[in-house]
Amino acid sequence: MTIETKSGSTPDMIETALNDAERTGFKIAAVGRTIAVTLIALAFLPSYYFPINIGISAITLAIALIGLTSLAAIGTRYEIKARFAIFAFDATVVTVLLAFIPLSSGGDIPQNLVFLTSSVQYYYVVVAASVLTLSPPIVIWTGSWATGGLIFATWWIRSGMDKVLSYGDLPIAPSPEIFFETVLSPNFLGMASRVQEALIIALVTAIAALAVHRARRVVRNHARAEASERRVQRLFGRYVPAPILRELLDAGHLAPQTRFATLLFADIEGFTRLSESMHPTELVQLLNEFFTAVTEIVGRNGGVVINYIGDALLVSFNAPLPVEDHADRALAASLEILAMTTSQQFDGQTIRLRIGIATGLIAAGTVGAADDRQTYTVYGNPVNLAQRLQELTKDMNTNCLICGVTAQQARAVGPTLTRLGLFTIRNLATPTEVFAHANSGAPTAPDAS
Repeated sequence: MTIETKSGSTPDMIETALNDAERTGFKIAAVGRTIAVTLIALAFLPSYYFPINIGISAITLAIALIGLTSLAAIGTRYEIKARFAIFAFDATVVTVLLAFIPLSSGGDIPQNLVFLTSSVQYYYVVVAASVLTLSPPIVIWTGSWATGGLIFATWWIRSGMDKVLSYGDLPIAPSPEIFFETVLSPNFLGMASRVQEALIIALVTAIAALAVHRARRVVRNHARAEASERRVQRLFGRYVPAPILRELLDAGHLAPQTRFATLLFADIEGFTRLSESMHPTELVQLLNEFFTAVTEIVGRNGGVVINYIGDALLVSFNAPLPVEDHADRALAASLEILAMTTSQQFDGQTIRLRIGIATGLIAAGTVGAADDRQTYTVYGNPVNLAQRLQELTKDMNTNCLICGVTAQQARAVGPTLTRLGLFTIRNLATPTEVFAHANSGAPTAPDAS
């Protein structure tokens, strides 16, 4: 018996989830960067004299708004390029700020004094924004532009200086006067500090890229778990109780395996006659109501409905979910189901069931093409035997028949069963020992031994 379902490729689902996460992260980064740069533009207003502050703020605000243009590329073939371009642009803006923007409009202020300001720290803001994209290549790309930009700015400023002072020009244990005179000199560049800054930016980039890589693993695992859940829901339908569904999410339960399990096959007695007297819509409603009630009992006893076959259903105990005393569980479920059909009506109709139960070795698992159609299948003699025993109940004038192996395995219910004898089962080579529930009142058939 099988359950068939169309199934998308799990790798494709994971890749889609990662792409969606990257796209969402890029949107957040673009908007967040615009907000951050806008705040910086506003902070420039009280920092400079009028009208210079207006010009600086306006330029900064224009840079902030440029970032929003990258959002127009989302969904186009230029989307990925736009992501790389905007972060390269931001790192370049910081580099231009360091190397070319004068520190003051009044007088010739040496450009090397820019390193005494906080301008270098803008590189860290750019790298931090790239983390939101959840893309290690973009983080590394941004950090490389930032590191290279700092190196270029340092080289450019150095090339315009006639004399360069560094910390090495300080004497051992310099006095405060000598220290200030050297460090605040128009010729001071502090190459060691510039090298350290470039190295720190590179290290921050590497750490950020590693953090993003780990975050992608979290997204990937979450997407894999969701894909597994959707797969189980497709395989077992909406009637599988939530606790059982959670257990089935363990991929090992659905892998091909051999199990010693108990199968229960139930069929509605007189369904053809019933269907002739009911409108198709009413019939479907009746079946849905009935199957829901039966599946609840099955789930409560640790079983799983493997398939709904017209008016019949196949239930497995110990596959795919491992359960102990599966024979007892199957027998207990059969008694509950029969008692339920006796005391309850479905859409105003009384239903009588015929049940066959068999225990033995089965093969179970999900098979089929991973990207096309998948099937959860149970194969083996117990599957066929359970169905044949259900058919035999017609001749035995009873509602449930149980094979001898099930009776032997059932520790709690087994002693209460009534042995009916050996019967020749259709399509089976050897006679089968058959039992019934003690309160079924089933007579022994003429061909029993």
